Amino acid sequence: MVNNLILVTGVIVTYGDRFHLLKRVIKSSFLEGVDKIIVIDNNSEENSKKQLKEYEEQENRLSIIYLNENTGSAGGYKRGLEEAYNDGSCEFIWLLDDDNEPQKDSLKVLKEFWKNLEDKTKKEKISLLSYRKDRVAYKESIMTENPDLVLGRKNSFLGFHILDLFNKIIKVFKRKIGIETYKENENVRSGKVSVAPYGGMFFRSKIIKENIYPNNILSGDKALYILISLSGTIKYSSKIMGIYRKHEGGISSWVTYDLMKQDLNMIPWICNLDHNFPKYKLLSIIHKTIILHSNEITLKNLIYHSINFILYSFSYFPKNIKTVGAFLFKTFPKLIMKY
Repeated sequence: MVNNLILVTGVIVTYGDRFHLLKRVIKSSFLEGVDKIIVIDNNSEENSKKQLKEYEEQENRLSIIYLNENTGSAGGYKRGLEEAYNDGSCEFIWLLDDDNEPQKDSLKVLKEFWKNLEDKTKKEKISLLSYRKDRVAYKESIMTENPDLVLGRKNSFLGFHILDLFNKIIKVFKRKIGIETYKENENVRSGKVSVAPYGGMFFRSKIIKENIYPNNILSGDKALYILISLSGTIKYSSKIMGIYRKHEGGISSWVTYDLMKQDLNMIPWICNLDHNFPKYKLLSIIHKTIILHSNEITLKNLIYHSINFILYSFSYFPKNIKTVGAFLFKTFPKLIMKY
């Protein structure tokens, strides 16, 4: 029997013209037993905003916060988390993207797993992550007992590395024709993962109440999983597909240099949480990410962040030598040729 006293607040961020997706997520969440939903409207288009306001008038369990500008996922979820933990009735928070539709019994599974989890520190130290069928790497990670598998190869971006392209193609092909790409153990129903996306995270509001991440960053999901992992463990359950991405569209194409460099603001906040956090290693990663993936970076800024990436990478010397060498003799010359 599930403990019905577990009060759950859903937090969803929406943008653009996506009410047709958002409505399905909201309806399914309430059907699953979510007690209240907070939606952050990240300055969505008028058509979507109008429909959302009409829907809000019909549903008293729904609270909408309308922002005058798109603050990105980080800003949107930060505002939603603040609203949630300032609500006295909020015990658990379930984060959902506006195109994640909870499947039948998904919240029941999370509640039952939480209730049966034998960990004395779970109230302050554990976060759960719903199983999403489109996140194959997460299931493979727990089946192979390799929490870091979801991180991908070193120097990868969002889990992708060019050296893995052939293997990824082979895996996709095998899955299409029904061949297993890893050995699935029916006795393994959950496990630990090193990182997690927003969509599907389920945790007690107490974890983030004292340490909400700063507004002026881009990678809010990175900040959130760092915060939760500093508190304890992210548990991933493979029992059921908790949520499913209904729409593959994203907004990564508009990520600019000015937005990406905001992630440098994450460092003081993290160090305040944990004075032993390897800040120089994270700084090297952020500087390199800015170099490789931001739009419209000037030559001056390219050189500045390249120097910082190299200098900070020596915090994990000598493991940095191969990476720095590849950057200096392969990557950097190609980047310079663009100017």
